[in-house]
Amino acid sequence: MKGLRSSAQSKFDLRYHFVFVPRYRKRVLTGEVGKRIEGMIRFAAQIHEWEIYELAVNIDHVHLYMGAQPKFAPAEIMRIVKGGTSNKIRELFPELDEIDWGATFWADGYLVKTVGFVTDKVISEYVAKQR
Repeated sequence: MKGLRSSAQSKFDLRYHFVFVPRYRKRVLTGEVGKRIEGMIRFAAQIHEWEIYELAVNIDHVHLYMGAQPKFAPAEIMRIVKGGTSNKIRELFPELDEIDWGATFWADGYLVKTVGFVTDKVISEYVAKQR
């Protein structure tokens, strides 16, 4: 894992832990379906220059621990990941259409937590000392 990264205008270390599930939490992320989803997420990360630290595709949910540039809000990351995989998975695996998915493969929501190496107390003390 890298520490501080740079872009043209900023230095940053933004890390997120996402958890998201298929619609109705169906247990379909196995075998080839799971492998394809993992591959598509890794491809999206490569295109957008995100760093994947850990990725686990479980039978009914996905854990994604990653780093991204400040221009990508967490909601944008999920739009890219979930939107980019939803239609493609249903196209590659038409047998999944036997399940009443509604409009999308993924459930609407997701969990996101920021991840860091320092506590609120450490940051507060550092900022207070800058006065």
